Amino acid sequence: MRKFTHWIVSTTIKDYRRINDLKVRARYGLLEGWVSIVINVLLFFIKGALGLATTSISLIADAIHTLADTATSIVVIIGFKIAKKPSDKEHPFGHGRMEAIATLIIAVLLMVVGVEFIKSSIDRIIHPTSISASWLVLTIIIITIIIKELLALFARELGIMINSKTLRADFLHHRSDVIATALVVVALISSRYGYTRIDGVAGILVALLIIYFGYSILKESVTPLLGEAPSKEIIQKIEKIAKSCKGVYGIHDVIVHHYGQERLVSLHIEVSDDETPAKLHDISEDVELKIGEETNSTVVVHLDPLTKSHERYSEIDSAIQKMVLEDNRIISHHDLRIVECEKRVFNVIFEIALDESVDEQEEYDIKQLLQEKFKASFPEMRIVVKSDPKFAYNIKSA
Repeated sequence: MRKFTHWIVSTTIKDYRRINDLKVRARYGLLEGWVSIVINVLLFFIKGALGLATTSISLIADAIHTLADTATSIVVIIGFKIAKKPSDKEHPFGHGRMEAIATLIIAVLLMVVGVEFIKSSIDRIIHPTSISASWLVLTIIIITIIIKELLALFARELGIMINSKTLRADFLHHRSDVIATALVVVALISSRYGYTRIDGVAGILVALLIIYFGYSILKESVTPLLGEAPSKEIIQKIEKIAKSCKGVYGIHDVIVHHYGQERLVSLHIEVSDDETPAKLHDISEDVELKIGEETNSTVVVHLDPLTKSHERYSEIDSAIQKMVLEDNRIISHHDLRIVECEKRVFNVIFEIALDESVDEQEEYDIKQLLQEKFKASFPEMRIVVKSDPKFAYNIKSA
């Protein structure tokens, strides 16, 4: 199926390799949407006619489920059409998150359909009806299962090719229809041997399956809308690129936003306070350019000057590093500055990155502990400890 899908894509989609282009992504979505609509409409009429002929509630429910797939395919088409629109005054980051909204709508539609099926199936269990389905009818239904599975695989391959949660959601929708129809076949065969309530039971199983898939898709769609955490791989890649730039001593407070395919990255880099403003500007632009090119992102860099020229900088930095390594709740420390506030009276200011499991009380206790340890080693200095927000990412101290 993979080779066939790639062949279809290469022959029908212009510039199909440019999957980060919103217009090209939209063509993938439109292809999957229209193919799904045509096939699902045909399958709906086939299943609906067979359901009415056999008076099978589970088969009729499955036919409506197939028709619901058509509705979700329309949502896919609309979602991709809106997502490809460029940014405007009201939406400066573009419309890329419309893919996630389309996925959310698909999930809600599925769950509503599932609830309605449960009501009908319970009624069939209470009032069972004998169903008569010939082997010819069963054979036709099995053929529809094969067709639907091929459609599901087609949607999955397209979703993988452009990394689209919307298309993966439609794949799950198609796959739920495959499993649902298989349960219908079981119900029809059971009815031939006098187990009339199996039809209602199968209807409930189909409905529960639809609700389960709807819930799974719902979780997939909500995460990017709320704001999902970046992968460790992208954080490590950003760190590696930034540290490869001349004049960068450290990196922290990495923040990554996604707006569909649009990625925005902000980060803090540690630089020497001995450099001129012009030189520091050049360093920040170098970091922005390299990260932007290698991660396909828009990048903003914040400069944190370090007082490395201070005579006690190395001593104090080593002492803090030792304290950090003694507490596995602390990921790293950074932004160390030694500022003279009065004559020969210095403020030592630095920030710590904490493990995501640390709560507010623990955060306070950790800061107090660091202050006590620091004052024991450097009683003549004042200390200010800050902590990073949870949405800013850092690399564990070595």
